[in-house]
Amino acid sequence: MTRPSHHFQSTVGSKVVMALSGLGLMIYVIFHMLGNLQVFEGPHALNAYAAFLRDMPILLWTTRIGLLSLATLHIVLAIQLTLRNRHARPIAYAVHEYRQASFASRTMAASGLVLLLFIVFHLLHLTAGVIDPSAVDRLDVGGHHDIYGKLVHAFQNPIIVALYVAGQLGLGLHLTHAVTSSIQTLGLEHAAFNRLFKAAGPTVALVVVLGNVAIIMAIFLGIVRG
Repeated sequence: MTRPSHHFQSTVGSKVVMALSGLGLMIYVIFHMLGNLQVFEGPHALNAYAAFLRDMPILLWTTRIGLLSLATLHIVLAIQLTLRNRHARPIAYAVHEYRQASFASRTMAASGLVLLLFIVFHLLHLTAGVIDPSAVDRLDVGGHHDIYGKLVHAFQNPIIVALYVAGQLGLGLHLTHAVTSSIQTLGLEHAAFNRLFKAAGPTVALVVVLGNVAIIMAIFLGIVRG
């Protein structure tokens, strides 16, 4: 029989690892957005950036494998913790009280699922070119992969735009609670900084969503053109 203390330690340990993996993924999301914002500088800047990454295959594949590992670990732990919480309280509350819990915290499972589906779609669409193979082998005038042209082609389609905006809303909702929750889980709390920590999640979510949606809508509205 498992002792309660062991169960507690396992739960706490899982939450800490989940928080660390989540923060690692958050850092990648921010840098990914910053890299993509180079679309506003024109095709040369974005395509040169993409070529720079491709010219370092060890770094590129190490990053990809690391991200896949973090994402898998994060998802598995999220499922385990959810099932563990349900097992600890098999009978649902007769009346739900949401005075402390925010909408973002109550919908973490739903936003996480939306985010997972969006990531799979994004990889099949822009990375692997399975959904739209028409721009996979496109090259720019310098002979680099035309990432700029691929984005412009993609976000002229209103259906694609709607799917990506929906994905960004799911990402923003997830980040809103996840970042602040991760900080609390890691014990990074102090009376002088509690307001700052509490605002970290919504702030990161707002910056990331606005940055990504700005790219999508600028292309769709013709501000950024091929």
